Amino acid sequence: MKINRTAPDGDRAAPPADFRERYDVAVLGGTMAGGLLAAVLARQGVRVLVVPGAEDRSEPSGETTVPYTAEVFLLLAKRFDIPEIAAFGLFPDLPADVRRDSGVKKSLGFLHHRVGQRQNPEESIQFNVPGEHAEWHLERRTVDAYTLRIAHRYGAAILPHGVHATDAWTEEDGARIETTDGHVWKARYLVDVSGPGSFLVARNGGDDPEPRLSLRSRVIATHMTGVIPFEDVRPVTEYPKATAWSEGTVHHLFDGGWIQLVRFDNHPGGANPATGVTLSLDPDRWGHLPDDPEKAFRTVVEQFPDLDKQFASATAVRPWTNAPLWQRTAARTYGDRWFALERTASRNDLFLSRDVTMATEVVHALAGVLVPAVRRDDFSVAPFAKVAAFQDELAAFNDRWLACARTAARDFQLYNAFSRVWLLWQILADLSLKRARLDCESSAGRDWSAVERFELGGIWFHVPEGLRGVIDRSLRTIERVGSGDLRPSPAAESIFAELRREKFIPPLYAFGDPDARVYHFTIPKRLKMLWWVKTAAPADFRRLLTRDNVTSVTSASSR
Repeated sequence: MKINRTAPDGDRAAPPADFRERYDVAVLGGTMAGGLLAAVLARQGVRVLVVPGAEDRSEPSGETTVPYTAEVFLLLAKRFDIPEIAAFGLFPDLPADVRRDSGVKKSLGFLHHRVGQRQNPEESIQFNVPGEHAEWHLERRTVDAYTLRIAHRYGAAILPHGVHATDAWTEEDGARIETTDGHVWKARYLVDVSGPGSFLVARNGGDDPEPRLSLRSRVIATHMTGVIPFEDVRPVTEYPKATAWSEGTVHHLFDGGWIQLVRFDNHPGGANPATGVTLSLDPDRWGHLPDDPEKAFRTVVEQFPDLDKQFASATAVRPWTNAPLWQRTAARTYGDRWFALERTASRNDLFLSRDVTMATEVVHALAGVLVPAVRRDDFSVAPFAKVAAFQDELAAFNDRWLACARTAARDFQLYNAFSRVWLLWQILADLSLKRARLDCESSAGRDWSAVERFELGGIWFHVPEGLRGVIDRSLRTIERVGSGDLRPSPAAESIFAELRREKFIPPLYAFGDPDARVYHFTIPKRLKMLWWVKTAAPADFRRLLTRDNVTSVTSASSR
């Protein structure tokens, strides 16, 4: 029997008064990943309890989406019949409160800076998002709360606001979670998304002494008001063909780090005046900075004249996050009747819009195993071990991109080449996952095996032949720069040359042209794209352009 009680922050009901009642799955942590998983499980008839964690909504909010993220959301929505999740990929379809607090992302911009010099417009890149896409900046506190509302709507029990876990463990017959109100909740299986302070991880070896990741970052983050739009620092007319930087995600790059800016008030109806500000630094290159996060931040921006001007009147409106080493990995991420998901398992830089994407990818993989396990009452470890291995592969794939981005940020020419390979991957991943999803939906019995190729690692579905090789060779080239075996200039030239040679890359992308630094996709360009597909594209690329996929293909190729 449920208590008819509403929590202070929305339509969340308390769980049954009898704390001895047993659930199928308990989700520890009220983050977006936990809310999405709880919604999926509840929609499939699983009895779910969500127990908030003490650290929920405390990490920096600077996450963004790309079109591939939207396709992962759509896959989750279609496979598990939750239309609300599909809206996460289309900003106008979100509830008013989520749109009010979050921002839009009309472009992805990179501006390279040199110490003591004004930013050179020739060292900038901007990928503009076509109008039919609706990417966005997530204000995580609002978004996390909304995912819990969705989960409750489908039947998940949510502990009231202010009650959170004080311990968690597993026993032979299932899991136990102790909460601040003195109750001990029972479930047959426990998924932990509580983050770095996980009780389960602490009981199972804790964190690795050295993270199993290549990138090392000191991360300083907050929300600030008064951040001047960069187009008011430097007129956008100095950047031919570029649009207003503040209408999208802005990355200020420099040797040894970057600052990522996500505005939340950059659209009509946006009522959140803050900007998410995340500074990521190589500890070896910037190890001399003050321990105080605000002083360290100011010390960095003062070295770059345009950044100093952009932040001259900015004021933090949330506590600073200051992690001397942001990266971490858990020694164990699964066991008998438990699984550590998302930031509980590992944590890496928020750069390049991968945090939200990876969380949703792993929710999809775990739900595909957990739902049948509940129905069969068989929680054998082996299927969950495969999902854990996939999560590790995603983390390693993401880490490789991030480590190469850090190396490439030393030199604009190299970053210019790196960004094209990254964009090619994003475009073709988006299109290929959509093709795989459509094939699954139209298959006999809705066979989802085409989107469960987790043994393939970071790209877990079929993509056009040649893509994996281009990615691997390009990243290996950048890794040689990082090890000192190759200079940035010849490395960049090598990557651009390969992008010009590969037959599966549409020439209209101009990815092999270092001077094509601003991407727009006009109607004439779309028509040329379709002509190339019909007359010259390889067969596996042409297959992406079926009747159901043609609009997405032509629009995705603009970025």
